[in-house]
Amino acid sequence: MLATAALLSPVMMALLHGRCACGSVRIELSPPTLFASYCHCESCRRVHAAPFVAWTAVPREAFQLVAGSASIAEYISSPGTVRAFCRQCGSSLFYRADHALDRTYVPVAILDAIDRPIDSHVSYEEHVPWLAGAHALPCFVGKSDQPLAWT
Repeated sequence: MLATAALLSPVMMALLHGRCACGSVRIELSPPTLFASYCHCESCRRVHAAPFVAWTAVPREAFQLVAGSASIAEYISSPGTVRAFCRQCGSSLFYRADHALDRTYVPVAILDAIDRPIDSHVSYEEHVPWLAGAHALPCFVGKSDQPLAWT
């Protein structure tokens, strides 16, 4: 572990903070995260009402619920997978699966920052066909008509 820790910058070693949309539930992750990828599976798309979801994971002992345990509701989304969400605002918070009992999966979008770039697409065979060409669409500042360069 010392060799790995020596390779990480102080910023990368800082706790990663996250929260639901209303702030009732707060979490902390102790880096390093295990991966960061975009998932295109139907379950993730439907749970998040999105064309894909950015995920990361940490070992279970690196996941900490800081506040809001009473605001968390859980359900079995598929055999062996339990998803948690905020009862107040509905934000998806994390999931745990029988196939990976050693880790907790967290949507990157609830985190303030992450310690690595997104580096892959998973379950891409399930991607929505209408997403093709998204990088070629024009970008705008907020919901205005002011153009913004794709970065």
